[in-house]
Amino acid sequence: MITSWMKGLVIYLLLSGLVLKLVPGKSYERYVSFYMGLILVIMLARPVFLLFGLSNKDMDALINKADSYLDFNDFFDSEKTVDYSQSTYYELGLGEALKESCIKEGYEVFDVSLITDKNGNLISVTLYVKGDFDENVLKNYINEVYKIDMKSIYIVRR
Repeated sequence: MITSWMKGLVIYLLLSGLVLKLVPGKSYERYVSFYMGLILVIMLARPVFLLFGLSNKDMDALINKADSYLDFNDFFDSEKTVDYSQSTYYELGLGEALKESCIKEGYEVFDVSLITDKNGNLISVTLYVKGDFDENVLKNYINEVYKIDMKSIYIVRR
């Protein structure tokens, strides 16, 4: 039993490393690694649960309960997936455009984070910057160029 568990663990770790190398873009890598980490925790916990006398049925019930909190059914719905990917591309494009235009204006911008609702409407913009400057000047610039409400713009200095 232990050897089959260890073989499964080694195979999983090899495959998870391969999957992480195949993930397109850094933005998805953290989500994939988070989900893979959850699976790894479950794989590591299984022998401990068996040691305490919990059966595979108890483990399956626990996994099903956790799965009910994480609703992945919307992800596999093709219409919602298309809407999600379109809003994601919008966010990536706007974020990169914001970053590049701020750099051209002389600001040291390291990253831009956008938060949108499920319909793709922009809720907030967070800029991660370095340097000494008036935040209101940068917010005014973004407001004028991109028509983003100044109350929705946040600046984090590093």
